[in-house]
Amino acid sequence: MMRQRWLIYLLPLLLVSTGTSAQEVFTGLTRNRQLDGRMVMNPDGQTDGMTGMTRLKAAAAEEPVALPFFDDFSRDSLYPSVDRWSDLQVFVNNTFSVTQPSMGVATFDCLDEYGLLYDQASNLVFAADRLTSRTIDLAYPASDSIWLSFLYEAGGVSDMPESDDSLTLSFWAPDEERWYSVWQATGGTKTGFQQAMIPVTDSRFLKNGFRFMFTGYASLAGVLTEPSRSGTADQWNLDHIWLDRNRSRHDTVIHDVAMTLPLRSLVKEYEAMPWRHFRQAFLSLMSPAVSLRYRNNDTIVRNVTRYISVTDLTTGAVVRDFDAGSSNAAPLSDILYDAPLLYTYNTAATDSALFLVTASLVTDDFDRKHNDTIRYLQRFYDYFAIDDGTAEAGYGINGQGANNARVALRFRSFIPDSVRGISICFNDAYDNANQRAFDIMVWADDNGQPGVVLGSSQGFVAAPGGEINGFVTYLFDRPVQVTDYFWVGWSQLSDKFLNAGLDLNTPNDGRQYFMLSGVWQASQAPGTLMIRPVMRGAGSATSSDHGTLINDMFTLYPNPTSGEVTLLPSDRAPDDFTVDVISSSGARVLTLDSSGRYDLSRLSPGTYILLVKSREGLPLSILRVIILK
Repeated sequence: MMRQRWLIYLLPLLLVSTGTSAQEVFTGLTRNRQLDGRMVMNPDGQTDGMTGMTRLKAAAAEEPVALPFFDDFSRDSLYPSVDRWSDLQVFVNNTFSVTQPSMGVATFDCLDEYGLLYDQASNLVFAADRLTSRTIDLAYPASDSIWLSFLYEAGGVSDMPESDDSLTLSFWAPDEERWYSVWQATGGTKTGFQQAMIPVTDSRFLKNGFRFMFTGYASLAGVLTEPSRSGTADQWNLDHIWLDRNRSRHDTVIHDVAMTLPLRSLVKEYEAMPWRHFRQAFLSLMSPAVSLRYRNNDTIVRNVTRYISVTDLTTGAVVRDFDAGSSNAAPLSDILYDAPLLYTYNTAATDSALFLVTASLVTDDFDRKHNDTIRYLQRFYDYFAIDDGTAEAGYGINGQGANNARVALRFRSFIPDSVRGISICFNDAYDNANQRAFDIMVWADDNGQPGVVLGSSQGFVAAPGGEINGFVTYLFDRPVQVTDYFWVGWSQLSDKFLNAGLDLNTPNDGRQYFMLSGVWQASQAPGTLMIRPVMRGAGSATSSDHGTLINDMFTLYPNPTSGEVTLLPSDRAPDDFTVDVISSSGARVLTLDSSGRYDLSRLSPGTYILLVKSREGLPLSILRVIILK
């Protein structure tokens, strides 16, 4: 219900004119940092002129796919599987949908496969994302009753397509080498997933070499007279694509029970926090339950058993593993189940920690099993985070009078500490129009809103980051001491929109304020600003006064990869380290030395975690790598 409410009042705010007085503004993205990486480096650290996606497309086998063709995008990946699809432009995720039938959707927007705004993007309708199947062996008679079905959703948690925008479906006639348009949905106000059933009866399509292609037609959101607000728009979510024989128009039931929404932090209020702070207040911070969200998509009652496990990734040990009970799920119902958690995070590490939480369902044997398990990484590093790490929109103060406007987000220091810097996720803007100056600030708390200024530093310019989630750390001239509740944020030096990341899946719950004309006001943003205080601590190996966040120590390329990867260290990375390769189930499958170049081709295709550790066992970086065939 909360996710639907955000959608309802986000949309009118996107249409506010920039000619009005200063106010909060929410808009779409012009870059998806999770898909960043336009060029692939060679072993010498240089680009070779070929994009990573071009390499993957060239390497993808084109043997025809046999029926049935099915994909619900629940595999742990950012891209559609090359086993089924021949292009990689859509974004596979679990955060942009409102009511997905199972975890994972394919999102169409204005961003290409590198997470960048399309070159042809404009305020006029243009062809944006495509999702094209590989060739399929469809050499069957029409009497075999072949149908293509899929679920589609307009808008989701983000921007609803306008009436001129559309999602289309085309079929490829192999002998004619020609596409035929066979279906179209136009934008509007209809929310939630709809089902489409398309028969394949024309003999021109019933051939070996058939393909089908979805295309999103979109236009830029925002007002182009203020380019910093112009971003992606007109999003469509696609799920449960199924092409097979011996079907009918009435074959619409999904006989499956599946996980749906992501797991969230087991620490109250925070997705990440410093380990020392957690250990000080773990009795009040640890959640008493693991919240599981799953759906019975079937039309009959289904019995479901739940399992939870927690793995300490620093040691590789399973530290909690239990049966969370079973119950019947009513037909076509969404279930929120809070599994009682009699556990508190604990490890021998003294400075930082990393845990993998895994939740699984045990259902009937005929269910699809890959959407029955969902995972979450619990991070304890040198920063606090309320946001979930993915921006679904942009946020800022814009308009006449916004000069010197301030934005603040509240955190709590559980021990005396100091804020070394602030990490902010600034989105790319059209023509880099949001790269404007601002100051970073820390305030004391004053009865639930920002109070006295504790510290500030000047001379920063908004810029998207290079790491996977687009955060940049801005350091104070000297660390700012804090105790108990405190606020961090910025003061802008112009009346133009800075376009910071907004996490639409995390309510700000009164923790976010903005100031205009010297008066603090509670934010009406439908989510949480992506801003994080980086703490100094004492004797911390991950929070020195120099350098950046822990995950900046190493970068990985190419990613995705067919097997060969290289770790590129930063200046402050140690020469001696180890790399644990961890599967999506949480199992440690390889331990590698500090050579920096690795062949992972022996591993099965899928998503893996590379946990880079010092010889003493302290986490240095955590990197996700996608291995393709």
